[in-house]
Amino acid sequence: MSKRREVLECASVECMKELYSYAQPHIEWEDFLDENMKYSIEYNKWENFNKSYHNREKDPKMWEQYKTTFPDWENKSMKECVGPAPYSFYYLPQTIFKDIVDSYISAYKLDSQQELLDTIEILKDYCEKPIIDKWIEGENGFPGHRGYDHPDNLVTEITKILADNHEALNIGEAEKLRDKFFEFLDMAGNFYNWNRELNSFNTTVYLGASPNSNKEAVISNWKEFRNKDIEIDDKQIELEYYGEEED
Repeated sequence: MSKRREVLECASVECMKELYSYAQPHIEWEDFLDENMKYSIEYNKWENFNKSYHNREKDPKMWEQYKTTFPDWENKSMKECVGPAPYSFYYLPQTIFKDIVDSYISAYKLDSQQELLDTIEILKDYCEKPIIDKWIEGENGFPGHRGYDHPDNLVTEITKILADNHEALNIGEAEKLRDKFFEFLDMAGNFYNWNRELNSFNTTVYLGASPNSNKEAVISNWKEFRNKDIEIDDKQIELEYYGEEED
């Protein structure tokens, strides 16, 4: 495993830990991992039960074993048998969720797509208004110094090439060639719009065991599956995350 991949895997874990540090009801990260592990065990049991149910004609002995072990699971959904995943019991507002995730994306420079698009615009602008370093010799006792020069732009240079090749001196044709070059730059920007690192990070965080941003669903899950009435205070979460309000 590359060091970069290891760093980003650690970053996704740290991001999840920070998400849960502001979630309600509060749970310590280690306790959440314990809940998640226990859920995974029950989920695997249900998966095996479900497979044995669908293969009951091919392997009736295995089906009898599971049917006896889990007599109440037949014809029931996974949620009815083992309940919702642990993350479904913890709430974090979407705005704070996104703010935390975006801070990790920025800190670890995961969104290189925008950097590529910005670079393409810089290249196109440079073709229109090129500039190069130029050393200016000193005169009258003054030392030399760095200056700049402005070469001909891309259209002018293409026109020169056409003229050197004994073709008609046609600025319109040169502009077409420039536009075709710019088209290729834009095509490159559109093609490389899938960022592997960013996609992997977002998949882990957004589609993984991150807190739920549906407050009503979280409250309902506690009532239905844990027989407990809970209250969630968005204002308290915001105060903990953003800090005390200024007077």
